[in-house]
Amino acid sequence: MSAEDNNNPYTSFQAGVTATLRTWSALKTAVDQTWGGTESATKAEDLRRNIFSYFDGQSPNPKMTLYELEDNLGAYMEEEFGVVLEDESEREVADLIWRMYE
Repeated sequence: MSAEDNNNPYTSFQAGVTATLRTWSALKTAVDQTWGGTESATKAEDLRRNIFSYFDGQSPNPKMTLYELEDNLGAYMEEEFGVVLEDESEREVADLIWRMYE
């Protein structure tokens, strides 16, 4: 990572999102236990990339609302990993991502 990368707010945002997703216990367990099949790690990476497409660093406002992000995280976990998030952790993760982007 170059010094320029360290000063780029979007690079910091990407690192923050990556760290958040890697430490999200529901996603981590789903990947570790291959609840999404043999492509579980790829599905987690696809989720990360999808987030970056909506929070692209080009505009001050994300291309979705906080509530849409919450819904999308919950739906993705259910559709791709068969996980219903009863702990509402998708709200915490969405809020963290949203605040990092602001």
